[in-house]
Amino acid sequence: MTMRIGLTFAVAFALWLGVGYSAAQRACAHDPRFVCSPRSATHAVRIPDASKSWAYYGGLTPDQSDEYTFGLSRATVVSWSLLVDARDAATPARPAAALFDAQGSVIAGVNFAGGGSAFYEPFSRESYLQSAIRHLNLWPGNYSIVVSMSGAAARQRYVMAIGDAERFSPLEIPYVAGAIARIRARRY
Repeated sequence: MTMRIGLTFAVAFALWLGVGYSAAQRACAHDPRFVCSPRSATHAVRIPDASKSWAYYGGLTPDQSDEYTFGLSRATVVSWSLLVDARDAATPARPAAALFDAQGSVIAGVNFAGGGSAFYEPFSRESYLQSAIRHLNLWPGNYSIVVSMSGAAARQRYVMAIGDAERFSPLEIPYVAGAIARIRARRY
């Protein structure tokens, strides 16, 4: 009987992780999301809450870009940065991003002009090269971010981190566990 309970628990746990991994593939610390790059303004990635801590994983060639959109109903300080997996840091390609207001004016940018700094993310146990972190005081309104790649002809992975509030529900645990496995395997 004890063996049967243990086997049932093991199967349930494996299923729980499997559901998280497969959900991570469909979805396009930070709540990880995977982008099916490239994403134009017509099919922009919608950031549901720019104050929540998100990490969007994508990959671009120099002729491509990913667009993200979000809205704010009140004045909010939004943290924003770009990262490159340390295992890819030797590649000369680097992402750069621009934040636009609803009128299309550039408000801020993030890039690796200063070379970036080492960053270890303990939740996923991954090391990154990180741009400077911007802390933006944004007014209510609609915004868009465009991430582009420069410096090489080959596709390069990137991470766009936005927001600070770490809010996770128990229902997100299978997804996050699967996403961490995908991040560690560099499958984005």
